[in-house]
Amino acid sequence: MAVPQVDKKMLGELEVMGFPAIRSIRALHYSGNSNLESAINWLLEHESDPDIDQLPLVPREISIECGDTLNEVRNSAQVVRTHAQERKQEEQTEAGSQKETSLVERELNADEHREEDRKRILALYKSKRDEEERARGRIQNQVQEDKRERIQAAKDLMEAKRILEEKQRKRMMENQKAEREEEKRARERIRQRINDDKAERRRGLGLPQENTVASTPIVTPKKVKPTEPVVTSEQLKDCLRTLKKNHKDDNARVKRAFQILLKIIANIAKNPEEEKFRRIRLSNPVFKDKVGSLPGGVEFLELCGFQKLRNNSYLYMPRGKVDVALLNAAGVEIASAMENPYFGLLSK
Repeated sequence: MAVPQVDKKMLGELEVMGFPAIRSIRALHYSGNSNLESAINWLLEHESDPDIDQLPLVPREISIECGDTLNEVRNSAQVVRTHAQERKQEEQTEAGSQKETSLVERELNADEHREEDRKRILALYKSKRDEEERARGRIQNQVQEDKRERIQAAKDLMEAKRILEEKQRKRMMENQKAEREEEKRARERIRQRINDDKAERRRGLGLPQENTVASTPIVTPKKVKPTEPVVTSEQLKDCLRTLKKNHKDDNARVKRAFQILLKIIANIAKNPEEEKFRRIRLSNPVFKDKVGSLPGGVEFLELCGFQKLRNNSYLYMPRGKVDVALLNAAGVEIASAMENPYFGLLSK
């Protein structure tokens, strides 16, 4: 088998165009060495053939005629050897060309690979840089978001603190208001208790109750001083001292006399319009036994405004003679004499 003979000129032109030598030989052989265009068309049509890179081989024609002489045989053998050597040289030359073509192709492929690697590296570097840019953007966005959240949290904290302080202030004001109201109610209760105690003491002593609605107020011992238009407090005390001295050994009788006198005074001061309180029958057994028969008792009532009528059988106080201030002063003196155990005993 031998490599087919092709047009060397067209083979060189194909190689200059960049086609491999083996493919060029194959294209020229199968296109019939007709022209360069046919060879290029054949290459384009068969570039995907599996044996495109294999040299085509054709059988070598050797004709030996019978009856040749020994010399002819020898000459023929020599020709065969020569052809064999030429074939060997051609094969070596083709192998060298193929090797060079392979080296060129490998270099081209290596360049292409290097270019592809460079592009891939650039693409990876760009992708990595873009990813880093996106990561930095995400970090910056996260930092901004954290900053906004911290600012909002600080605002929320300040608002919550303000609301808490406002609630505490309102609660404190409500507590203070409640305390003031409770103190006011406590003072009212204390004042009411004092008034109740005062009224109870006045009831116990037989004094008239204070009437805040009445046009004529009842003067208490601490706030109203007894007037002394005609009768003085000393005169009232003298009558009470006389009663106490004459019965100093009978405290119960003196106390009952003081209580009856206080009750008479209180009834008139409380009900000045009631005539029954302003009229006393001297012959009344109770009055006579507890007050009328005691020195100083009738005199005390006369100082308060009573007058004797009808042959000294009655004590009467006209309505026009009712002096509430004098009656209050008399009641104060009686109450003082009852509360003081040494009343009338130390004076001469």
